[in-house]
Amino acid sequence: MDNTIPFNPTSCTVRTEQITVDVSILSVLNHAASPGRHKPDANIYLAAIAPDMELTIIMEEDAPHILPCFDEEDATITIKGAPLFISYNPAQVLTLAGKHYLTGAVIFYRTDSSGRIVSLTVEDIYRFQSYLEMQSVTLVADGQKLTCICID
Repeated sequence: MDNTIPFNPTSCTVRTEQITVDVSILSVLNHAASPGRHKPDANIYLAAIAPDMELTIIMEEDAPHILPCFDEEDATITIKGAPLFISYNPAQVLTLAGKHYLTGAVIFYRTDSSGRIVSLTVEDIYRFQSYLEMQSVTLVADGQKLTCICID
């Protein structure tokens, strides 16, 4: 049984891969944030994506396994309209024809009013998907394809 929700890119998107979010992941995020919980979920949920990995929900302690410089020597991009950020390794930025492309793994996260990292919400995941839809490009050289995030 296919239990994924497809994210359908518009015709102007240049990324050819389909971004999906597993229904069980959405359930975890919804359950963690539900107001009727007796005990708050102590886990902090972030999201990650890489050229060889679909958008995935991870726990905060797993972030350094995907992006070793996370919260240490990383660089960040702010998503407009919310306290949402993209963390990436600045050494994995490719400059080509005056544009900058992220070529490695990135971590998506949210902060609270004190600047502490907190769990993402379902709405955050959709906001990141929209960002990826607009910013993802596939670079081709010598017949090899590399999906990147354009940061210019």
